[in-house]
Amino acid sequence: MKMNILITSSPTTLRWLNSIKSKIEGKIPSLKYGDSVYWAFFKSPETNRNVVYLQPQKSQIRLLTRLEPSSNSSLELTPASGGWAEMYPSILLIRSEDSIDKAVEMIISSYKEDLDR
Repeated sequence: MKMNILITSSPTTLRWLNSIKSKIEGKIPSLKYGDSVYWAFFKSPETNRNVVYLQPQKSQIRLLTRLEPSSNSSLELTPASGGWAEMYPSILLIRSEDSIDKAVEMIISSYKEDLDR
């Protein structure tokens, strides 16, 4: 699938996003990737819901997940409010290539959490 230009991203964060996308395709090929002007997402074919949102910025990617912040020490409480905060209660900040494997792990965990809802 062709990626849209995520206008808040940089070449570095787009490279990280492509790496995450490739790793997810290798682990859970059924998860559907999509993106828009500001956000990328992975959608569950079983629930037809987005399991995570990724917001690439210039020097980091914000990964909003369905996981509770207490489920992993790498997660923080979401800065979102209202319905977004209920659906995506935690965020992982991807600030280096070293965080890509952690991001993949959180996407897979968020996918499993979505299946259990």
